[in-house]
Amino acid sequence: MTTSSAPSRILRVGQIVTRLAAHIQSGDEFKDLWIEGEVVQARSSPVGHVYFTLRDNVGQLQCVLFAMKAAQIALTPRDGSKVLAHGYIELYTKDGRCQLQVDDIRPAGAGDAYLRFEALKRRLTAEGLFAVERKRPLPPAPRRIGVVTSPIGAVWHDIQQIVARRDARMELILAPAQVQGVGAVESLIAALDGLAQIRDLDVVILARGGGAAEDLAPFNDEALVRALSRFPRPVCSGVGHETDVTLADLAADVRAPTPSAAAELVVPDSSASQQRANRAWRRVAGRVRERIEERRRRLETARRMIDRRAPAMRLAVRRQRIDDARRVLDRAIARAVPLRRQRAVSAQRRLAALSPLAVLGRGYAIVEGADGHIRASVATLGQGSTCGSACVTAAPARWWRLSSAMAEPEVSLDKALERLESIADKLEDPALDLDEAVRLYEEGLRLYAECAKRLDAADLRITQLADALAKQARERGAG
Repeated sequence: MTTSSAPSRILRVGQIVTRLAAHIQSGDEFKDLWIEGEVVQARSSPVGHVYFTLRDNVGQLQCVLFAMKAAQIALTPRDGSKVLAHGYIELYTKDGRCQLQVDDIRPAGAGDAYLRFEALKRRLTAEGLFAVERKRPLPPAPRRIGVVTSPIGAVWHDIQQIVARRDARMELILAPAQVQGVGAVESLIAALDGLAQIRDLDVVILARGGGAAEDLAPFNDEALVRALSRFPRPVCSGVGHETDVTLADLAADVRAPTPSAAAELVVPDSSASQQRANRAWRRVAGRVRERIEERRRRLETARRMIDRRAPAMRLAVRRQRIDDARRVLDRAIARAVPLRRQRAVSAQRRLAALSPLAVLGRGYAIVEGADGHIRASVATLGQGSTCGSACVTAAPARWWRLSSAMAEPEVSLDKALERLESIADKLEDPALDLDEAVRLYEEGLRLYAECAKRLDAADLRITQLADALAKQARERGAG
């Protein structure tokens, strides 16, 4: 039995993984690689990164194509496709796996044809033929649509059906062309040149069904690209399937993934347009009704305000004020006259009781002797003496006379009402002098009559004006 010695060098997992990553990245052995394989487990992240695996009959390698690079590459990895992927190997230290960071993808076996395609694409891009600035929008309501495609394929039939379903009023003009094989480029260019001569043409659809890369070669021809770039109307391309991107697609103003999608993009759905128009009309009608109702409410509010502030209402208020003042005048003078009459009667009684005539009325007399001197006592008179008597007559009673108020200059109705109410307030004072009370009462009656007369005149004017307006309204209605 032997005993093993303790290990002299122990490494941590992180240390060895870090050393492997550094070794892979330090040299050129794992950089600038072209790797061929079959794509499996391809998936895209929400932000646009593409993850897939390349495999062959020996092994497999995980790959990542980041969103920035994916946007610059025409070919998208699909399960089952064979591709050439370019990139470099890196070791992902977190889970210890190697992956290929991809920056370019090409179809496997493309060879020189693919390289020529990429060179032409770069040259035309440098000339600005694919620039976004030169793209023209599709017309929102086209009427005449040109179609460049094969007259015997299913594409032309599909386009006719879609256009008829979406808007049967559309006019389709077919420019038949050969879409593959020898002479296809010249045929496509001739069809475009023919459509360019048609007046009132709104837009053109360039369409072809799916096929192999060799079948789509005419749509990658430089002459066709230049013909599309100089075409005077907007062009919508629908060539192949969604994954097929040709130079004609890049040169067209709008690229559709399929021919059917191109027809749907070019021709608006008339039923949807009608529904949008109906919704817009309902919104407009609703807004108009809201405006009408709002103005109707404002009109009704203004009418009520006018009614409250109309002359007739103001006359009624003032008439009520003068009626109230007249009642106060009547009550005040009704109290003032009897009270003062009672005071006058009491004073008269007191005066009568103290009057010398009252003394005479009780049997007394003023006796004068023959010498004219008053005899205060019977003892001063002798028997047979001559004497005389004197009587005193009372002064006639003095009655108050009502004097008419002095004429005053005409004042406004409101001022007259204020004066009338002021007179009524003064007459409420029981200490008011009778002469002043009578004068104020007389002035109040005159003011009352004057205010009533002016209110009646204003009421008559308002009635006449209302009758005239009603007559004009009837005449307008009859006209």
